[in-house]
Amino acid sequence: MNVLAIDTATEILSVALKTEGGEYEMIHRAGLSHSESLVPSIQALCSLAGFSLRDLDLVVCMKGPGSFTGLRIGMATAKGIAFGRK
Repeated sequence: MNVLAIDTATEILSVALKTEGGEYEMIHRAGLSHSESLVPSIQALCSLAGFSLRDLDLVVCMKGPGSFTGLRIGMATAKGIAFGRK
């Protein structure tokens, strides 16, 4: 099962990808710039893993507690990816 996990609840941005080929993660102090850093982080992680979002089976996102704006950014991104995958 291929899983993308997103955590934007705090100033630490975490993105993880578990594929049949391995597990990958990216963690960095994003401060208040999650909206600018999240999608490029996901793209970099997929590139590192040689993976396409078309092959995802599941997208998960932290639901709190944490910054409301940060949580909203993570959930909106997860929903966008899921919607794009139908």
